[in-house]
Amino acid sequence: MAVRITNILNGVRGTLLRKKRQSRFARLSWLQEKILKHEEDQSIKTIRLNDQQISYKRPYELRHTYQELFEEEIYRFKSTKPDPFVIDCGSNIGLSVLYLKKLYPVATILAYEPDADNFQLLQKNVAQNNLTGVECRQKAVWIHNDTLTFASDGSQGSKIAEKDYGRKSVKVQAERLADVLKANKVDFLKIDIEGAEVDVMADCEPYLANVNQLFVEYHGKVEESEKLARLLQIVKGTYKVYIKMAADSLESPFVNQSTGGAFDVQLNIFCYR
Repeated sequence: MAVRITNILNGVRGTLLRKKRQSRFARLSWLQEKILKHEEDQSIKTIRLNDQQISYKRPYELRHTYQELFEEEIYRFKSTKPDPFVIDCGSNIGLSVLYLKKLYPVATILAYEPDADNFQLLQKNVAQNNLTGVECRQKAVWIHNDTLTFASDGSQGSKIAEKDYGRKSVKVQAERLADVLKANKVDFLKIDIEGAEVDVMADCEPYLANVNQLFVEYHGKVEESEKLARLLQIVKGTYKVYIKMAADSLESPFVNQSTGGAFDVQLNIFCYR
């Protein structure tokens, strides 16, 4: 029994050590997590993490995103040069930009965020941390250069709209991502655009040779398996592919076959050579 208990404790200790080694950045403290779980989400607030000032409105989104980016480091990539060119599609309030600048301080980053409220915070977070080499564009990446209807609510769920969402529907300028990829060599491309990723990736397919490493967050419904298959077909000829669950939304998929929300399936897709 003593040996068994020792083995269990050693296993727990090993797991904790592995988790600790995975993060090179400050973790949220117990108190910070408690505060972020219960804070209001209407006013702009500021918190200091990793010697960075982060302004935000939605504490629960900040908590989740910070843990993904700084604790789990899902965007960590390797570059052969100190100043990689990065395109960040769906920058939200800028935590991804802050993380990527921690990773490569002299990187050049092109950051897209169409939601007006998010864009305001993105610019604020770039400015108050004195980041250089960052260009912020209040545009939606898409398959043509035009205006689009956009469901804007200042959250991570803001997206290109297929229908009119009333007062939350706004017109935004779109920019064809394929044109940008055609003209540039990109060290790291991140695409998190709330359901528009398959259309954009299909349009960009001829120019993926210019992208060294690619991260795509896939959003879909369970009945849309062909969309996921299409996305994997697009990247399989150019990259090795690794997939992780971004959100485990259905606990019993055979019983509860749909979430009833905008998306049932969210996957983090890592594409590298």
